[in-house]
Amino acid sequence: MAAANEKKSGFQGFNVAMSVLAGLIFVYAISLFLQGAYNMALNNEIAAKIYAAELSDDVIAHQASQQALLDEGVRYLDEDNGVLCMPIEDAMARVVELQVVQNN
Repeated sequence: MAAANEKKSGFQGFNVAMSVLAGLIFVYAISLFLQGAYNMALNNEIAAKIYAAELSDDVIAHQASQQALLDEGVRYLDEDNGVLCMPIEDAMARVVELQVVQNN
């Protein structure tokens, strides 16, 4: 009968802890959702400003001049010091040829 006379406080620690844990998980999920939405908007903005932007006449002219230099093939940058300029594919092919010659 002593147990029947005891008053319950109404505070259930386990239920409170589980509620707090569920709330934290919910807040974390919302933060992940907002971060994903922000990153998607940022990527769309970057794509619109950089990748989809039309090139100006100056940029097109500069790219054409650079491509013309590449199309020339091998040329000297500094003839006195023997510094050459060539496309990277040609340089890699020459290195491979030198390795084959040295190994044989």
